[in-house]
Amino acid sequence: MKKNIGMLMRKMLPALGVLALAPAFAFAQTTLDARSFGDLSDTSGASAENAAVDTSGGLGSKAERLQCLNGLNPSGNSGAVKLKVQMGTYRIYNPSTDTFDTVWMRSYNGCPTGPTISVKPNAKLKVTLDNQLDANNPPANCPPNPDHSTPHCFNDTNLHTHGLHISPSGDQDNVLVAVHPGDKPRVYNFQIPANHPSGTFWYHAHLHGATAIDVSSGMAGVLIVRGSRPARPGVADGSADIDTILHRKQPSQPLREHVMLFQQIEYGCFNGATSVTPLADATTFEWLCPAGSKGEIRGYDNQLSFVADPRLGHAHQFNSTWAISGRYTQINGVVQPVFPSTKSFVPAGEIRRLRMVHGGNRDTINVKLVRATLSTLGLADSQSLSAAQVDAATNSAALKLAGNRTKPAQEIVLDALCNGETVKQLEFAEDGLTMPAMVEKDVNSMNPGYRSDVLVAFPSPGLYCMLDEAADASATINFRTDSMKAKNRRLLALVRVGPGVNIPNTTVGNHSKYWQYIRDQLVAGNADLPEPAKSDLASLELRAFAPTIPVDGPVANVVPVRFDIQPPSPSGPNSGLRFVINGETYDPAKVAYTGVLGNIDQWNVSTSFLASHVFHIHTNPFKIMDIKNAAGHSVFNGSGGCSAEEAATGDHEYCNLQGILRDTLFLKAGYTLSMRTVYQDYTGEFVMHCHILDHEDHGMMENVSVISPTTAYLRRVTSPVTAMTKGATRWLSQLRGKDETQLALASALCTARDYRRE
Repeated sequence: MKKNIGMLMRKMLPALGVLALAPAFAFAQTTLDARSFGDLSDTSGASAENAAVDTSGGLGSKAERLQCLNGLNPSGNSGAVKLKVQMGTYRIYNPSTDTFDTVWMRSYNGCPTGPTISVKPNAKLKVTLDNQLDANNPPANCPPNPDHSTPHCFNDTNLHTHGLHISPSGDQDNVLVAVHPGDKPRVYNFQIPANHPSGTFWYHAHLHGATAIDVSSGMAGVLIVRGSRPARPGVADGSADIDTILHRKQPSQPLREHVMLFQQIEYGCFNGATSVTPLADATTFEWLCPAGSKGEIRGYDNQLSFVADPRLGHAHQFNSTWAISGRYTQINGVVQPVFPSTKSFVPAGEIRRLRMVHGGNRDTINVKLVRATLSTLGLADSQSLSAAQVDAATNSAALKLAGNRTKPAQEIVLDALCNGETVKQLEFAEDGLTMPAMVEKDVNSMNPGYRSDVLVAFPSPGLYCMLDEAADASATINFRTDSMKAKNRRLLALVRVGPGVNIPNTTVGNHSKYWQYIRDQLVAGNADLPEPAKSDLASLELRAFAPTIPVDGPVANVVPVRFDIQPPSPSGPNSGLRFVINGETYDPAKVAYTGVLGNIDQWNVSTSFLASHVFHIHTNPFKIMDIKNAAGHSVFNGSGGCSAEEAATGDHEYCNLQGILRDTLFLKAGYTLSMRTVYQDYTGEFVMHCHILDHEDHGMMENVSVISPTTAYLRRVTSPVTAMTKGATRWLSQLRGKDETQLALASALCTARDYRRE
């Protein structure tokens, strides 16, 4: 019925005229309203816009929706918050059926996402983590001494503050502790350094063996460090906070920000309480959720994994269950939301800050903003559309997509609809750290763990598409050999832009009109900025606001790290693939590398030719020195861009990264990252791992320890004694069973040797 009405309406569009269409689409408004974007920013503007949407969304009521969108500690001052780990029930829109699937997922506070938490430098944040999940069931999944190359103990958890430079020990960012169901709530006391850079960070569950199942259920949230340190006269050392210049002409009015947490919730529905195989369509093999069922994540073998692909055209391939499942990336708990809401617009020409966080597990996201071509909907288009006309375009586009539910059919619609002007994104921070200069991007490639802060301004009223752009296999984490396309174009959101100030079509040099317009607005709003920051801003350079780390001195050690997936070990306990770093799976009792506080180390991180991986290290960020391709050639041209060889691949995601600070980086198969890090402020034990989190849970992780220079010196001095003592112990053990005289003589000799060495 609905499809027939839609066909009739499309035939009538030209005759009816735009204004007459709004009532005709009223029948679709309820579904569309439930997909209204919910902003996870904890600012007053976001709260007001969230409250203006009269819908429950995927939650049980409007009050529940607003509660899940409310931020914690919005003042950013020292404070206390609580995260309750519990099963949560809510609904997720499924474009393949144009209905909502009910899911039952591990969660924070019963919500699709964790709440946004704000904090300021020098503040202390107390977080109470209360694990109210049921005991691990079946118990076989959680043995007393689990195999650390196999996911386990799915209802145990802990907490990681991804990207924060804080202590990895004790009650701070310690991921080597477990919070079991029924345990006394664990209290974390995060002390933020006084000089911590402002930026976009995030938090998520991080217990080895259960990290992927937690994060893929939605146990992740955004963590914002809000800074107020202004640029100082004569200084451009990165000690100022970018927040202080991102405002309108009135310094007291910051740019409106939107927090976007991208997640990939890989839920399935099952035939019975003990089944672990998701129900699937017999032809497409996409996962099904019949009416009355609840979607869950029950394990790793048939979810969160690579399996033999049953789909037509994929014979003899192993592909991710995420790709096979037919699921869609969601933003703040909503699949294909209407942004900024179904009741509001982004005014044309108004600069907005997008804080984008990839909190998913199993897909590369290529964010692209494109103006919709309304003629494909039978609508007239212009640079001066009214709000009512944008309403009609939104409804018409949603209806057309709903009538083309398969992914191939939706891609055809998107290719026709979303082919107008590309809106440039001006990226100014990666992984929460402000860069030395803003970079214009058509496509912003994000992988699990990434954060990207961008400024955008839409040129004129209209409907725009936020796309997850198509990509070749080599440019995605779902890389497979002998394949060209790993992902096709998808819709992330529909963007509604209303009347405002149209952007002039003027450019400067090689820069776009977007660069020119945003530059002019920022310069006009910061007339009192001291030099050299003021002159820098005229070319969108940000030296005063871009933090640095002191890695230009002597390198103490070169650390080789190789991520690899190996065939099963004939003598090993498991029959599956081995996910290894430097040939070894994770051993929690082993420290793979020890660094010394204050030292500069160079890490050379590589991947095999068989798979791509995402390198992430805790506590200290790193500076990218070089990235080499599979042929051993640098991907950089020495002038801030990509080499001709790398550009010829069609993938430009590395082009602006030389010299940039990161804590997470995607490495294409066969590539090598050369990065430098300095161990600052904190000793203790932390981890580095692949941020394709099911890889981590299968063993692709290592412990790293940082010790003080004094401890390092004592270890050097005592190591010969320690080695000799170990040798003597072995000698004594060989003498066991001999007469007491020989044994006493041997013991005396060992004691005398140790005494002389001391």
